[in-house]
Amino acid sequence: MKKILLLLMFVLPFVVMAQAEDESRYLRGAVPVENGYVVFRQHYVCAGQSQEELRVALLNYVKEQVVKGPNAFPQARLTDTGDTTGYIVASVEETLYFRRSAWVTHFTRFLYQLVVTPSDGGFDIEMRHLRYLYDEGANPQNLLYNYTAEDLITDAEALNAKGQLKRLQGKKFRRFTLDRRDELFAGAARAVGNAVATR
Repeated sequence: MKKILLLLMFVLPFVVMAQAEDESRYLRGAVPVENGYVVFRQHYVCAGQSQEELRVALLNYVKEQVVKGPNAFPQARLTDTGDTTGYIVASVEETLYFRRSAWVTHFTRFLYQLVVTPSDGGFDIEMRHLRYLYDEGANPQNLLYNYTAEDLITDAEALNAKGQLKRLQGKKFRRFTLDRRDELFAGAARAVGNAVATR
């Protein structure tokens, strides 16, 4: 028994440090605010690919993987296919799961606009107008509370005075929003084959 306790005392600090390091990507500065609004954007370089090649590949990705994705609601839709404007735009409503198991499901309805702008040799992707419809629990009217990203995931709202993630805003909304952003952007990069993020 003493050996087990000694082992736990030795291992526990490393587990705590690993968790702290894991959270570092969600801390101060992880959520950019422009003119008072949360906007995520990334530029990718795709050497040797034309604007039309990229438009077709990215349109297929947005349509099949995002708008018709496994967690998307039927009202998610493409609002511009980029064939005349150059912009691929989708208004997305999907389920963002915080926890999902056989016993517990905790989620929010997540709404955002995804804008992809292909050009010769690269593309820009932007995620904006983020909102959440969230059931806060035991409310008898089953109300969904409507929050914006500015209400929940900015540094001012999601981090405490020590710069650590707050329980609801930081560890749920901010963390899972950033993970979803990363998943969407990485999916777009994979859709065109050889994209490299630059800024």
